[in-house]
Amino acid sequence: MQKNYFFLLVLLLVTACGSVRKHNERQNICIPAEKLKEDVDFAYSKIKEMHPDLFWYISKQDLDNKFDSIKNTIHEPLTPLQFYFKLQPVISDIREGHLSLRIPSKRITKKEVKALENKKGMFSRFEYYVKGDRLFIIGNKDSIENIPPGTEIISIDHTPVSYYIKRYRRLISSDGFNTTFTPYFLKDLFFSYYVAEKGYENKATIETLYNGKKKEYNLTRESKSEADLKKDKDNKKLTKEKKINDYIAFSDSYNRNFKFLDKDSSIAYIKVKSFSGDYSEKFYKNAFEKIKNAESPLPDY
Repeated sequence: MQKNYFFLLVLLLVTACGSVRKHNERQNICIPAEKLKEDVDFAYSKIKEMHPDLFWYISKQDLDNKFDSIKNTIHEPLTPLQFYFKLQPVISDIREGHLSLRIPSKRITKKEVKALENKKGMFSRFEYYVKGDRLFIIGNKDSIENIPPGTEIISIDHTPVSYYIKRYRRLISSDGFNTTFTPYFLKDLFFSYYVAEKGYENKATIETLYNGKKKEYNLTRESKSEADLKKDKDNKKLTKEKKINDYIAFSDSYNRNFKFLDKDSSIAYIKVKSFSGDYSEKFYKNAFEKIKNAESPLPDY
């Protein structure tokens, strides 16, 4: 029986590795131009069939022209990722925040995941702010290279950051004519798009600007210390509080938060970073029970 379990485990590992390899091989295959044009027509037909109010923010003529223009620019085979960068900007022009394509990206094996878990992030350890075509570091809690908040990243491996921002901004779907969501969302997705294009690299050179002075930094994936690994392990243990407040181990933060402004205050606030169904009912129930017990006045709507 034990041998059978061992055989099954080996079989699962081999199958998983083979699945990752086949998926990644497909990402490198160039799809014929005619097939891609058929996919454009199929995508548009499905959107027209399923979208409840497709032409609310864009006219039918304009959207027809945009889909036709995609086909007119496809003259040679493209990889799935190259095709995504052609089609998604038109999808985002529909101005429906929940309508978007999933970016095709390479997968990594469990062994590679484990290796990454034992190393610190390269770009994810900073907090960012996007303004126009510029990217700023506004948080550096680990004091990496002592880069001060307010530092602008001018280039990554000698490619201007403005190139990436212009490229990635067009991929973000936002509701209506909202002007604040895209830069807010792009600061979080910038390096997700970057990794989808470049893969998980172990080093990068960034050129920065701070107080009028330019400087280069070489970033690497440092190995985690024993203390770091222990902290990661502790963070993954989900307590009742972590479940209710939707704890995110990756950023050591909570999606939901409730508190009174001070000890004797009757004023409280609820902060929700992103909506999740997990334990949310319990969170709101607890929050409003505390408000009721504190005899805080509820707002009139």
